[in-house]
Amino acid sequence: MRKLAAVLAALLTTGAALTAPAPAQAADPACTGTVRITSMTWSPPQIMPGQGSTLTVVAQNCTDTPQQASFFSYQQFLGSGPGVPPGCPIVEPLPARPVTIEAGGTFTATSRYNTYAGCTATRLLVTAQFTLGSTLLDAGSANLEITAAPPPPGCAVTYRNVSRWAGGFVAEVTIAAIAGAPINGWTLAFDFAGDQSVTGGWNAAIAQTGTTVTARNETWNAVISPAGTATFGIQGTWHDSDAPPRAFTVNGAPCEVR
Repeated sequence: MRKLAAVLAALLTTGAALTAPAPAQAADPACTGTVRITSMTWSPPQIMPGQGSTLTVVAQNCTDTPQQASFFSYQQFLGSGPGVPPGCPIVEPLPARPVTIEAGGTFTATSRYNTYAGCTATRLLVTAQFTLGSTLLDAGSANLEITAAPPPPGCAVTYRNVSRWAGGFVAEVTIAAIAGAPINGWTLAFDFAGDQSVTGGWNAAIAQTGTTVTARNETWNAVISPAGTATFGIQGTWHDSDAPPRAFTVNGAPCEVR
């Protein structure tokens, strides 16, 4: 298992920013204790392996006098089983940092966390603490959700206007199997980006509801072999726009657009 310090930029870049000293003010009556963590927020709150997120920690001085404390955070990758998930590093805690929070004021720290593409963790748990000597003033934690990267698309779609005139069009659509496996039976779906209406087609059973078009295979072109293609045609009309579709799915799975 790889072990690396949390200060390494490859995993984590962090910067804590103390807000500009504010004039002394009355403490918020809803704030209790000495120093209270009021929020720990991830942006974005969910990532995939290989991506990163920024954690913002905000703390409040609940008293009417300046408070000196140590700010400390530690983090760990967690998965479905015990121990560090495969592909994820052991992360050492960041060193404690002395901070001064003005009377009734706030402290804000931001930390950037990046994950390895091969990390199999389902979440990153970060815990923050404020201490005064050996006394714990407050602690809080926040989970960053890590979702598995989607599998690469097994299909690619090319949409090409073969002919176009005022108020009408003919388009050709080609589906390719690109994942090294055949596509056994296919239903292609897409939304027109304009106001097109389908009036006919060939090599597929084509239907339209609103802007959504579905095209189902015929019996003789149901199987697309690995690296093979199936092509069908659409004829239709348009009034204001013949803009082509921007995204396609085959059997509910998104396809690469070519």
